[in-house]
Amino acid sequence: MNQQLIDRYVAGKMSEAEAVAFEEYCVANPEFARQVEFEQRLKGGLGMVARGSTAEFVRAEPVGRWKIALAASIALFILAGVFFWQRMPGMSSHVLAAVPAESQQPYASMRLALIRGAETSPALPAGVVRVEIVGLFDTAVHYDVTLGRQENDKSVATVATLSGQRPTSPVTLEVLIDSSQLDSGNFFLRVRKQASDEEPLDFSFVKP
Repeated sequence: MNQQLIDRYVAGKMSEAEAVAFEEYCVANPEFARQVEFEQRLKGGLGMVARGSTAEFVRAEPVGRWKIALAASIALFILAGVFFWQRMPGMSSHVLAAVPAESQQPYASMRLALIRGAETSPALPAGVVRVEIVGLFDTAVHYDVTLGRQENDKSVATVATLSGQRPTSPVTLEVLIDSSQLDSGNFFLRVRKQASDEEPLDFSFVKP
């Protein structure tokens, strides 16, 4: 494995088969995986500066704060084992949710590679989508996943946040997104390791 392959992986320029083989090599070689993670975070930090400061991302309109609080409440229900993806009378479903344990539902799927430019961002399918976020994760810790929208003026807005998500493997973290609740535009999932000062990683996609 050489630096050119690392650069291609971090830039999201590998084919799916190449990326899977690369990730398997990372899992088997922790030292190499740390080198790849450093490159990811370096590029992620540069991308964050290009889009605006972290403070801009956190600062949201009152409606945005209400949505974050609502998403946190949803996460508590998930941990208690009483959350199910369904529409209740008089209530709407939630745009971002954890994948129910042992779920066998035939969701549409989307795979998000590490950090992609806007021109290569994958398109979110219609309906409820099972999103497979591919990176290098610590299965012993929890992660916060934030759904954000990239505005035309280059600012970002928080749509929803899920806390306490566990990776399903050292290279995979999964969430559900209800595409029907999103307007067309550019979005991203920001993944941050809890209780850590590491920079978060962004995974971009487009809602047609």
